[in-house]
Amino acid sequence: MRNSSFNNVPESIVGRLASYHRCLKNAASNGQTVIKSSDISKLCGIKATVVRKDLTHFGEFGIKGKGYNITTLSSNIEEIMGLNTEKRVILIGAGNLGTALLKYPGFSGANFKFLAAFDIREEIIGTSINSVPILHIDKLGAFLKSNEVQIAILTVPSQEAETIASQLHNCSIKGILNFTSAILKSDDGKFYIRNIDLSKELEVISFCMKKCLKNKEEK
Repeated sequence: MRNSSFNNVPESIVGRLASYHRCLKNAASNGQTVIKSSDISKLCGIKATVVRKDLTHFGEFGIKGKGYNITTLSSNIEEIMGLNTEKRVILIGAGNLGTALLKYPGFSGANFKFLAAFDIREEIIGTSINSVPILHIDKLGAFLKSNEVQIAILTVPSQEAETIASQLHNCSIKGILNFTSAILKSDDGKFYIRNIDLSKELEVISFCMKKCLKNKEEK
């Protein structure tokens, strides 16, 4: 790879790399061994010129006139995104959304390993979901001290998100995936936080639907 430091890579490119990676996996599962940027473009819904520009940001992976070896390109993207090493994950909030995430099969295939989930409800403490043990939130601090966890996923009530996030300082966690409506920030830069508000995403869809309908009526 041409670039060993990715500090200045825009997040938009990282998001597209994740899409390319999924497309490559799907193509490989269908028996393909080589793929062109035009094929990736069709599968991902991204212009072929953008695909090529994104990939050349990190190095020269393809063979002119032939395309990309799927296995090689997948491996390179996994290295770029840190997916070639196992990431140890905990989940905080084992309600309906948390349970769905624990049961999602795609995480294991992407090298994410759930070590434990935490909750306050006594009726589920000591049980497990998809072989992931459910522990009381009071055990969180001790667990973080004895286990090297890289990522925490928050599916707690929004009013509890900041309190929980503050408990994650001064440990091995470097990333937080926040599914609450609270906007969390890492002012000291100790970890990366990604805020995903599902209700906001539906509001965006609502707007886009309205826009599409208006455009259709104007034609």
